[in-house]
Amino acid sequence: MVDLLQVAEALLDAIRHGRYKPGDNLPSYKALASEHDVAIGTVQSAIARLREQGVVATRHGTGSVVRADLDVEALGDSRNVAPWMEALRLLRDIAKRVETIETKLNHGH
Repeated sequence: MVDLLQVAEALLDAIRHGRYKPGDNLPSYKALASEHDVAIGTVQSAIARLREQGVVATRHGTGSVVRADLDVEALGDSRNVAPWMEALRLLRDIAKRVETIETKLNHGH
């Protein structure tokens, strides 16, 4: 099963290899979901990760675009990107859990 990190990596590779150049629009969520055989939500999450990394920008009504100011060579090797994306996801999950615990503790007093 393809997960959001694999979709994000595939998009990064496509950008790295010139399939999508800075300033180019990415295909629709539906088209990318079909291409990668995943749910639209998986594509949305993958693009959200790329947006967090500053690789793409998303505008309501116009879709996602590879940032025009992106330095493609600075993207490096995809094998180095996925672990960082996973670490970022885990850190965000931990932060949410800590926030939930703090909220419960504060309401308990």
